Parts: sequence; C-alpha cells; structure tokens
Amino acid sequence: MPPCDLTCEYPAGRFRAWLFWALPAAFFLYEFMLRVSPSVVESALQNEFHADGSQFGFTMGLYYYAYAPMQLVVGLLLDRYGSRRPLAVACFICAAGAALFASAWSLGWLGGGRFLAGFGSAFAYVGTIYVASVWFPTCRIALLAGVTAALGMVGAVLGEMVLGGLGDAISWRTTAWAFAATGVILGLLIWAIVPNRPAWFEASILKSRAESGSGVFAGLKCVLRSRQTWCLSIVAGLLYLPVGTFGALWGDRYLCECLEMTAHQASTGDAILFVGLGISAPLLGWWSDRSGRRKTTLVIGILLALLSTAGLLLLTSESSDLAYGLLFGMGFGVGAIVVAFPMGMDLNPHHARGAAITFINFFQMLLAGAGQWGIGVLLDFGQGDSMSSYSITDYRTAFTVLPISLVLALGLVLLMRDQPCRG
Repeated sequence: MPPCDLTCEYPAGRFRAWLFWALPAAFFLYEFMLRVSPSVVESALQNEFHADGSQFGFTMGLYYYAYAPMQLVVGLLLDRYGSRRPLAVACFICAAGAALFASAWSLGWLGGGRFLAGFGSAFAYVGTIYVASVWFPTCRIALLAGVTAALGMVGAVLGEMVLGGLGDAISWRTTAWAFAATGVILGLLIWAIVPNRPAWFEASILKSRAESGSGVFAGLKCVLRSRQTWCLSIVAGLLYLPVGTFGALWGDRYLCECLEMTAHQASTGDAILFVGLGISAPLLGWWSDRSGRRKTTLVIGILLALLSTAGLLLLTSESSDLAYGLLFGMGFGVGAIVVAFPMGMDLNPHHARGAAITFINFFQMLLAGAGQWGIGVLLDFGQGDSMSSYSITDYRTAFTVLPISLVLALGLVLLMRDQPCRG
C-alpha cells in the first residue's frame, strides 16, 4: 500500500487552517468533559435520585441516545451548510443541557439534561474533522483526527481528575452551571471566528454532486450503499465500547469494588485510560498517514485493546498495581479508532464526507449508549446488597461484554479491504 501524498498544500495557509480548527477542537474538549463528568459523581447521583443500576445506566445513556441518531442529521447539515452555524448552535444546545442537568429535581429531568447535552455534542468531533477536511490537505486528516481525539482525552482527564478533586469543595450542580456558561462562550467564539466554506470548496462539492446526485440525501445514500462503510462503522462502535462504558461511566466503581482502590486511585486509573487514548490517537493517525496502512492500524489497536481488557478483568486486588498499565494499554488500543474517519471519507465521494464521518460516529455512540445501559442491566441480575452495590462476580460477568465485542471487531476488520488514501 503506497503512503499518502505528503506534498499537498494548505488551501488557505497553515496559520488560518489551525486557527479555524482550534475553536471546534476546543468545543470537543469541552464536550468530552461534559460527557464523562457524571462518572465522577456517579454514586452521589444514583443515591440522591434513588436509582438502581439499569435506571441510572439508561438515564446517563440518554446522552448517547441523542448523540447517535443525530449523527445522521449532523452529516447532512455539515454537507449542506458547512460548519460555522451548526457548530455554534450546537454549543448553545450543550449549554442548555448542562443548565437543565444542574437544576434537575427528578431522574427524568436529569436525563433530559443529558439528552440535550448529547444532542449538541453530536456536532463536536465530526464538525472538527469536517473543518479539517476543508482547510487542511487530505494527507493530514488522520493526524488531525488523532490530535482532535487527544484533546478530547485531555477533557476526559480534566473531568476525571480535576472534577474529582473538587468534588468535596464544589457541588455537582455548581459544576454543571459552569459547563452551561462555558458552552455559551464557545458558541459565540465559533460564530465570530470560524468562516463559511470557501468558494473553491463549494465548487468541488457541486462537481461531486453532479457526478453522484444532488438531492439533500445524496451523500447519505452513497454512504448507505457502501458495504465497506457499514462494516467499518460497526468496527468503530465495537472498538470504542471499552471507553464508552468503562471509561465514561462504570470504570470507577469497578476499580473501587473489584480491585479495592480508593476513589482517588480509581479516578486516576480512569484518567490513565484516556491518557493512553490521547497519546495513541495522533501517533497512530500520523503513522497511518505516512504508511497508508489504515486497516493494519485498526488490527493492531483492536488486538492491544482486547489483551488489555481481558487482562484487567482477570486482575485481583493483590495485583491491582498492574491495572494502570492495562488501562493505558486499553486506551492506547482504542486510539486506533481515529483512522476509521479518513477511511470512511476515502470510501465515499467528496460531497458525502460529512455523512461518512457521522455515520461512523453514529455506530460508535449508539453502541456506547447501549453498552452503558446493558452493563447496568447485567449488574442488576446480581444479588447486590442494595440498588447501588454489586459483587465482584456481578462486575466481571457484566464486563465480559467488552472482550467479546473486541473479538467481533477483529473478525470484521479482517474481512475488510484496505483502502488507499485519496484527495
């Protein structure tokens, strides 16, 4: 497989490209903090709202139930209108969701806040990659996808460690109000600074539509007709499952109750998972750009995530120090997911780039939401002492879903063709 062409130019200059990318990337960092923040106060929320595991998992999973189906709409909006207006409005919606979460007095209102937050957050990552596809050369997209993912992991680390450290001093409601104010500020900045699509990019879209169809759903139709894109999307969803379930919600409890870690040690362990992903995403994205071996990158990542996840489930409290290395390995392996987005763009015509990115992210978030709820249901099958207490066997049985999913992902990716990079 020949490497990607590295001689291509930045269409509007390097400085402007990074400037236009930076604000949507900041939105993704913010969105990821918003996404993982409930895991820091999960026990307090579950007790305050008197929810069992399945109820709480479903309520927090509403974030993903809004996020996932919105991916299909986001792709159409980005392909039709560009990134500035959709991203700015999405920031305001995230702010509204955080405000509703902060003022919630029932589990339903808490879930409503998560639903709105997921609705707005659906635009963050794919919108950032879409901005990169306009202002950066194609040979840099996997690297940019990795750098963007790394920023999201910074947000996750901040959410786990900083919010966890402030938990005793600041209530979760105060933190949610701060998220609401931040969303408003980011929306205003994106509206003021990120430009509309340039004329030359619009011309390339018109040319692509003339060849493949010009209807509102033309891009999505191209994506839906691509069997390789379907397969790639399922692989991405299965690979992301350890982060979407263990890292984003249930991981702290598992580390505390199965490996006898303190709350601080558990939040540090979860942060290490995101650090691994944040380091690997740009590295694997860069390597796949240089080598053109997108499929190989996915295989390596899935294998590493599988071995690390299986190892973590076999640990006992006597060997809990090994958990940090395994969590890092899990995150590092999941970082290979960033190559799925340029693969999806290479599999589809120019005017379907937004639809391809969001279709892949749709499966990623759909399976994450289903995983959070599913693990809660499996935990409730156990004989915990209360609605918020489960045995070690309950946890290990529930989390067996993760290595099984990664085995399925490996089988699917081995059936795929490796797709060469193209402009």
